[in-house]
Amino acid sequence: MSNLFEMILTQKLTVCTTCKFSKEKAFDENGRSGGETLWDKLKLLRDQRGTRLNIVGHECLWACKHSCAVLLEDEQRTGYLAGYFTPEDNDATAILDWCEAHDRTKDGNVPFIEWPQGMRGHFIARIPGKGEKEDA
Repeated sequence: MSNLFEMILTQKLTVCTTCKFSKEKAFDENGRSGGETLWDKLKLLRDQRGTRLNIVGHECLWACKHSCAVLLEDEQRTGYLAGYFTPEDNDATAILDWCEAHDRTKDGNVPFIEWPQGMRGHFIARIPGKGEKEDA
């Protein structure tokens, strides 16, 4: 039986649904933004892998210069804002690989050697988790 830490789902991946499809175009030929397309790819890949990750969409993360942007939040561990993604399968794979590596940590700090190649150069900010130590 899994321990309680493994059973509690603390991660949430928020995908900016208003991010442009590309630098040149806001929408694809079907009128979908890059963020919407990336969100769908991430959910499909998550379901194919059977990964336990809450993936939600949100209108505008105010990271427009870093489009497409995602925010990995965690109740207890360090989270991350990352961007400069395309709505392509390889970027969705790298993001999901990162989330899985993050989920295997106790503090949210994935050793650099374990970073998926597709995540390197994409980080914008680290977000402290609520469970991190407070100054005494």
